[in-house]
Amino acid sequence: MKKIIILAILVMTTIFNCTERDLMIMREADREMNERGRECRHNKRGGLESCRFIN
Repeated sequence: MKKIIILAILVMTTIFNCTERDLMIMREADREMNERGRECRHNKRGGLESCRFIN
């Protein structure tokens, strides 16, 4: 029983770390786009919807 609980905790920790890392990558990409003078929108799955130039 203890092994199952430990395994569940490790799996949940791994999923959380991957999700947090993906969010950090998306934020970094958005920041770079804004520095270049463009603003892009992403859908819920992280795909690119549209980009526009910032005045």
